[in-house]
Amino acid sequence: MDAITLNLFPTAVHQVRTKGWDKYKGYLLNSINNQPDPSYRPRAGYYTDYGKPQPWRKRIWGEFIEPELRPFITQTQTKLQDIWAQQYIDQAGFTTHRHQPTGYSCVLYAEFDPNEHWATTLFRPFLDPNDVRNVNDCYTPKVEEGEILIFPSWMLHQATPSDSLVPRTIVAFNLEEDLSNRM
Repeated sequence: MDAITLNLFPTAVHQVRTKGWDKYKGYLLNSINNQPDPSYRPRAGYYTDYGKPQPWRKRIWGEFIEPELRPFITQTQTKLQDIWAQQYIDQAGFTTHRHQPTGYSCVLYAEFDPNEHWATTLFRPFLDPNDVRNVNDCYTPKVEEGEILIFPSWMLHQATPSDSLVPRTIVAFNLEEDLSNRM
């Protein structure tokens, strides 16, 4: 018998090890910790500046993230859609969700202790007939501080709460198709 195997529906997830995060970490954390407006902390143990002014954005995105991801952004013909910082402490997390139907969602692990925290959990986007017990229906990568996780924006994911009083801080952002580069 002649046969071939077709891997028809792969889902690529990228884990990028950055260089020089320690130069920017203190700046971001000071921006978050010195934010006096209580609307940035809508519940105990949780900070977000989604949809709010971000004094750190120009430096963190423009000087650090964008240059680190420039090859990926160029190859995928994408551009920044939105960006925000989040911080979780003591049982704070974010429930399972997805973003837009196209493009990429990204997480920079800005303050992260692998002995205290979990990385973003990703959920398999389709049933796998070879996994009849559904034991591999989610994946939580092992990441280090300063790494960036990139995955399709339509993929279900969550920030799993931990019991730690050590903050877990991320910068989340979405990349969308850059139509200005298309003919």
